[in-house]
Amino acid sequence: MELISFILSYFITKDLSMMTAFICWTPERTSELCRSASGAGVRLQLATDFHQPPPMTPRGRFREAMLLDLTCPHAALIMEAASSSRGFNYRHSWLLLHNSSERALIADALSPYEILPDADVVWSAPDALLDVYKIKPATPYLLTDLGLTRNCSRHQLRALWAALPSAVTRRRDLKNVTMKGISVVTEPYNFKGWSDLRNRQIDTFPKFTYPLMMLAAQDMHFRFDLRQMDLYGVSHNGSFDGLVGRLQRNDAEVGLASIFIRPDRMQVADYISETCVLLCAFIFRQPARSAVSNVFLAPFSAGVWAASAGVAAAAALLLVALRAVLQRTRQRDDLALFTLPETLTFALGTLCQQGFHTTPGVTSVRLVMFSTLLASLFVFTAYSAKIVAILQTPSDALRTIDDLTRSPITIGVQDTTYKKVYFLESPDESTQQLYRRKILPQGERAYHSVVDGIARVRTGLFAFQVESSSGYDIIRQTFTEREKCSLKEIEAFKLPLVAVPMRKNSGYRELFATRHLIGQSQGPGWGKCPSLPQCGYAHGYYLCRLRWQREVGLMSRERRVWLVSRPRCDAAGGGFVSIGIGDVLPALQVLGLGALISLTLLAAELAAHAIRNSRRWNHI
Repeated sequence: MELISFILSYFITKDLSMMTAFICWTPERTSELCRSASGAGVRLQLATDFHQPPPMTPRGRFREAMLLDLTCPHAALIMEAASSSRGFNYRHSWLLLHNSSERALIADALSPYEILPDADVVWSAPDALLDVYKIKPATPYLLTDLGLTRNCSRHQLRALWAALPSAVTRRRDLKNVTMKGISVVTEPYNFKGWSDLRNRQIDTFPKFTYPLMMLAAQDMHFRFDLRQMDLYGVSHNGSFDGLVGRLQRNDAEVGLASIFIRPDRMQVADYISETCVLLCAFIFRQPARSAVSNVFLAPFSAGVWAASAGVAAAAALLLVALRAVLQRTRQRDDLALFTLPETLTFALGTLCQQGFHTTPGVTSVRLVMFSTLLASLFVFTAYSAKIVAILQTPSDALRTIDDLTRSPITIGVQDTTYKKVYFLESPDESTQQLYRRKILPQGERAYHSVVDGIARVRTGLFAFQVESSSGYDIIRQTFTEREKCSLKEIEAFKLPLVAVPMRKNSGYRELFATRHLIGQSQGPGWGKCPSLPQCGYAHGYYLCRLRWQREVGLMSRERRVWLVSRPRCDAAGGGFVSIGIGDVLPALQVLGLGALISLTLLAAELAAHAIRNSRRWNHI
């Protein structure tokens, strides 16, 4: 009875209400455990068949209590199943019942199993409660006496859990163990070290993550056995290569490079903590309005153009009507010129600020011509002013993905492992259309290095999709101030978060991912984070782990060092924009087309004249 009361008190004081019991007790004693658990509000699951234990997955929404009587004949089967399936983890709180607290016996009984630092396992003997874990497989167990026995009260247990830090907090010292790490160096011939700032765009995220992981290693007192790969990891029928492949095959414990959180990768690896949000946008120099549209049609809306054409047509028709009326009352030779073709020529010439080759003597006709010329002057003045304003004002012609698709701009993409993946996976129809019309026809010619792509951006009429930090690093070094001011960016799709990967179900994941407050009550041996600023809390310091690094700004500092932000524009609005041939190209095209039509008509007239002369001579 005392044992059952202790078991329930142990788990209830840890706020656990679901318990799985691996026991081989008598029916009477088992029934007593069930009644007591029901009365205490604990949901109990009995597992008496040790050959078919229930699944003990390390992931779930709730913590569970796990009771195992090691004196049962086949208890080793449960220990083996929990060890092989990573059932010894923070989600499962294990209470191991035994009759002896001899440390040599405990070490010998548990030696085949992996009870790593994220485990919550207590060896319970009549005279002692011992916290049990090992830093690394094939290393000795570390046993900590909790200072209580099975005869303790529920009040004593509550006081113990209130004073005792969590497992991942009190096990932060990994005793200088060596942990296998894996990083990525995609261009070994250009790699000059983890702190090389000369080429930020090369292996940016491994360089960005490396100091964060080194700080975590300093905090938890371990070392990295670091290996390097040249790929992040792509799935080939479920088997990954590169960094993710090493984690999948348990050849490494943790990655020292931030990688995208993708569903396929989450099947084979875990993530400790996100480090940054990556922006991958089309960067381009906003082209002049004349480069993407006819600047000579832009000043007026369709209504103004229609009104101007209406005024010209009304003037031409009015002149024809006046000629018809006046010729009935008086005979004047100067009115004979105002035929419909001539008046249309006059109307068009008026819009182009051209006069007429004759001056009629009739006042009404003069008044119509004067009014038409004056109206066209006002229209021409507004038109010219608007043309100048359009040519001198910074352009905003391209603002969306659809604008890029319709524009004459050439599209390029940074040559990365995911260069095609997110285009194909994007649900946005505009992005899909851009890919099909602008990128897919180019084939491999659409993909460029960061340096080459940004160099083409500088020449104009080229949009380059690139990781913004890498692109802006090259832009900061090569662009002039005026060129920086003309830069625009359009995001085609949202990239996933970037996080630090770890081996699936690693025994160290909670140590890296969780932050905990270290109080002064823990006594000597629990200190401040080495060489780091104090947290603003009254009774302790946060552990120097990844979430803490993000919360206090250490990650932000590394982001400012390695991820270049958009350069400031310090030359906006200075001076006039020079006008080139491209800005007046539509006018030259109209001139050339008119000349071509006139030459064609001249040739037709000469041919017709020659035919008439030939027929005349034949008749003679």
